[in-house]
Amino acid sequence: MNWIGKILETNNLQKAWEEVQRNKGAPGIDRVSIKRWERNWEERLIELAQQVRANTYKARKLKQFNIPKKDGALRTISILTVTDRVLQRAVLRIVDDVFDKTFLQCSYGYRSGVGVKDAIPAILKQRDYGKQWVVDADIDNCFPSLNHALMLKFFKQKIKDPLVLGLIKQWMRQGENKPGIGISLGAVVSPLLCNIFLHQLDAQLIKAGYSPVRYADDFCIFAYTKQEAQQAMQLTGELLTKLKLKFEPNKTNITHFDAGFNFLGVHFFRNAYSFEAQNKKVEIKGDFDPNFLYDYIPEGYA
Repeated sequence: MNWIGKILETNNLQKAWEEVQRNKGAPGIDRVSIKRWERNWEERLIELAQQVRANTYKARKLKQFNIPKKDGALRTISILTVTDRVLQRAVLRIVDDVFDKTFLQCSYGYRSGVGVKDAIPAILKQRDYGKQWVVDADIDNCFPSLNHALMLKFFKQKIKDPLVLGLIKQWMRQGENKPGIGISLGAVVSPLLCNIFLHQLDAQLIKAGYSPVRYADDFCIFAYTKQEAQQAMQLTGELLTKLKLKFEPNKTNITHFDAGFNFLGVHFFRNAYSFEAQNKKVEIKGDFDPNFLYDYIPEGYA
């Protein structure tokens, strides 16, 4: 398969540009806005394709800013140049489906066609199976901690095109917080890279017989007994260590549906779940009711 050829096809590049244009967004470090880019977008796409084929394309530095997290820490968000966004979108349009076909049903974040609306009934199904002990887990600084060497190893399991790999290396280096570590929050390809990385965790947990539900770096594992939950937590910690990651200790614990827990903005408690939307608290008891969820979850989040 000529992956770089498919990525650089005129039609694919044009659709990638149109998607970036629709998404709008601020200019990157080069101060070139969407409006300015569109004045000669055809010439820009031709030049971009030539640079990639000649291996002279260079990703620009990121424009970055910090936003506070709920725990008071800061999260660094990155803004790419329009040119880098277009090329990343062109790559994503071709390679996303290749990897998505390998992802497991327990993964609900950053995937086309699935989301919170699917994760909630998956959790309720585990509850109704009697798996009411829960490992409620979060990965510590996931995106800033992803290891580049491991990422390339996982990426090359499906795509070995040297030019594509060169692009992925550049984009990972854009977001590293120290050599070989970290990808940027805000980059077009970062959610896919995160899922490629954490798919390794999903696969090992499923192989071991556990029942995870994961949305990006936030996940739960369900068990029949507290001992089983403890074993699942221990195994997960070992698997994360192999991936050079670790639990966020303040957001990871073993709990039970009778005690309640929060996941993706939804509170699960005994036979009910609730969430706040449109300045209202919505509570549903018993089985999953998609009508409530679709009415209240903001568009694009479900």
